[in-house]
Amino acid sequence: MFELIALYLAGLSIFFTGMAGISENLRQITGRQFRDLLSRATNDPMRAGLLGIAVGAVTQSTSAVMFILSGMVASGLLPLRRALVVIACASIGTTALVFMAAIDLHLPILFLVGISGLILAFKLFAKWKPGIGALLSIGLVFFGLDMMKSVFHALSETQKLAGLATLFSHRPDLAFFLGALMRSVVQSSSACAAITITLSHGGMLGEYPAMMTLAGLGVGTAVAAWFLSSNMRGIPRQLAIYQGLTNMAAGLVVASLLLVERLSGFPLLLTLANTISTSNSQRMAAMYLVLNVSIAVIGIAGLRWAPGWLARMSPPTLEEDLARPMYLQAEALHSPETAPELVTLEQMRLINVLPEYLEAARGTAGHKLKALHAGAVSLGQGITNFLESLIGEPIAPSLATRVISFQRKQEVLRALEENVLLFAETLGHHGSEELAAHLVEALDTILLTALDALKSADTVDIELLVSLTDDRGGMMERLRSRYRPKDAEHTSDVAALHYATTLFERNVWLLRQLALWMREDLKLNKA
Repeated sequence: MFELIALYLAGLSIFFTGMAGISENLRQITGRQFRDLLSRATNDPMRAGLLGIAVGAVTQSTSAVMFILSGMVASGLLPLRRALVVIACASIGTTALVFMAAIDLHLPILFLVGISGLILAFKLFAKWKPGIGALLSIGLVFFGLDMMKSVFHALSETQKLAGLATLFSHRPDLAFFLGALMRSVVQSSSACAAITITLSHGGMLGEYPAMMTLAGLGVGTAVAAWFLSSNMRGIPRQLAIYQGLTNMAAGLVVASLLLVERLSGFPLLLTLANTISTSNSQRMAAMYLVLNVSIAVIGIAGLRWAPGWLARMSPPTLEEDLARPMYLQAEALHSPETAPELVTLEQMRLINVLPEYLEAARGTAGHKLKALHAGAVSLGQGITNFLESLIGEPIAPSLATRVISFQRKQEVLRALEENVLLFAETLGHHGSEELAAHLVEALDTILLTALDALKSADTVDIELLVSLTDDRGGMMERLRSRYRPKDAEHTSDVAALHYATTLFERNVWLLRQLALWMREDLKLNKA
């Protein structure tokens, strides 16, 4: 008996190790090129649905799909409505694992584990390591399932297991809650469904209780999504709420239909499963497919109201609003002549954040610096990626020159954003109020002048910015000498203030580079 329990635990451990390996290896494959492909492939709702099925089949985890999509939606690569279609249909793709679990693949699985494991052990085909690792993980999943099935064959003859099977047969509601509890703990519906098939195959669950257990997985997904999203905000929480609600609705619908059929005898899901196959395992897989098709149907049916309702439930965060490009969509690459103007608009959004940093230095900011910085970094990366894609397009030499010039400008803005952040953080924690106020107000004045010059692109405004950012080394040295430590107690504050003056000089120098760039770009436009 103890040997059988040990074998079952070993099989369960190998199964979950394989599931974790699939997600980990596939996450390494989902780089920027994959995300760009995903963005282009979902332009049409039908293609978005088919892609969702494919991604769900490969990842075997709607949570992994949700993780990929949340970043894409937050950064503007994918509209929320299209992401909801992909998530809804991804659940259908996860049934691939369950159908394979219902088939005897003992020999092929041994070959898959052996060959892929040896390839990784001898470091062959290093370029394809994540893909081969994913194949090995898939093999481990089915190897673990095979071990659990063999254990249940022996356990099914015991009296205690027979009594447990009788209990679930008389109390199918307990089987429903078993499914909900199992999915609440295990973060994969397909894994829970595969385990349910092994329980049914081994005699612990009859056909009807096993189907009720599968229906309970929908409610368990909602419970897991609720707990997981409690620490989330914005777009990730919206996707988690949507996933939970569609799964719960589908689970309750399937459970209700099963209950009605059993009580009334009217042919519904059980009859449909019996007509599909004579194999108990395949009927379980078919029922899991019904559950996931129901999830997709309910999800797509609610698309008309879902985006607005989710936005009210979990509004996008300030970071997400800033990180999402407003003007640089993929379609903009088809009209490269307008690209510099669109890039300018996005860069203006980036510069408009900098006065908020200074508000933090004054102690009056309403937003967290780290959140603003994360959004600014994401937006800056989006601008950089767009410019890199644009330079790879067949464009005129004059436009290529401007694009390269905009890349230099973006580098200046990236450095400026980081330095203003450091400046604000330094003055926010240390220093004399008088000197801090002088530095903050001086930099704020120059920043506002830079914003005016960028908006107007007027020669007078640009030259004013050039004048304001002239060499200020002598003035800064006088400020440093004025604030010397009067006693050892304030040495750290004075050191921080001196560091702030260095950052101030660096910011002024970067703003001067920006002014000189504007002067150069104005000449290019007139040429």
